[in-house]
Amino acid sequence: MMRLAARSILPLAFLLLAIPAGAQEVAPAVSPSSLFTGDYLLQVVGSFVVVILLLVAVLVMLKRFNGVSTSMGGDMRVVSSVGVGQRERAVLLQVGEQQVLLGVGPGNVRTLHVFDEPAVSATSSATPSFSDVWKVATGKAGAEQ
Repeated sequence: MMRLAARSILPLAFLLLAIPAGAQEVAPAVSPSSLFTGDYLLQVVGSFVVVILLLVAVLVMLKRFNGVSTSMGGDMRVVSSVGVGQRERAVLLQVGEQQVLLGVGPGNVRTLHVFDEPAVSATSSATPSFSDVWKVATGKAGAEQ
């Protein structure tokens, strides 16, 4: 019987601890229009602009100091490339007047053949450029001529 009384008194004691919390006044509700004041919106937009400017500054610094260039210099360019395995490729380079066929693998580049005369025309490509495909797709191919 004593155990039953102790079990019923303990939850009541915890309820007595909650009475002061229930007696406190409830804070008034904040209207949604007061959340977006001019100062708040200025702070958000200003922070966004600062982040964008920092990104642009970092990109400019990377381009300037890491030597990231938009075009390759010199007379060397890739004419064609084809995969011959899972990780191997055959690459045809145009170096001045000569074309060089390279075998490229993981950690390995070998000269397969050097062509004195161009084996493949450097100006013609098997795949058309994006601008040519776009002109055909939009129907503007004959409009410029």
